[in-house]
Amino acid sequence: QTPTVLRGSEGLAKLDERSRDILQQRWLSDAKSTLHELADEYGVSAERIRQLEKNAMKKVKTALVA
Repeated sequence: QTPTVLRGSEGLAKLDERSRDILQQRWLSDAKSTLHELADEYGVSAERIRQLEKNAMKKVKTALVA
């Protein structure tokens, strides 16, 4: 049985660089970024950042329950 933290790390590792960065800046950083800040950084809409975040979270959750 793999520890949950390790499975979560493996889930993050499977993400593309942009999705991993979005999750790290939105949830794992002490200074959390807003959707609009990330949208400006990546040159896309805040809605697109939200979609990427949602899809990335789904992939990490899938890795956690696997």
